[in-house]
Amino acid sequence: MQHTAAAWLFEIALALRVFGPDVVRGCRRLLTAGVRIGITQLTGARTPVRSTEPDREAS
Repeated sequence: MQHTAAAWLFEIALALRVFGPDVVRGCRRLLTAGVRIGITQLTGARTPVRSTEPDREAS
C-alpha cells in the first residue's frame, strides 16, 4: 500500500493532534521538576552568612 504526500501529512497532523497535548504536558512536568530540584539545590547548598553587630564594628 502506497501513501501519497497528502496522506502522510494527514497522518502526521492527526498524530500531533492526538499526542501533542500529552507531550506538552509531560514536558511541562519535567521542566517543573527540574526547577524544583534546582531551587532546592541552590537553597540547600548556600546558607546566608550574617555577621553580628560587634563583628561589623571591629572591621
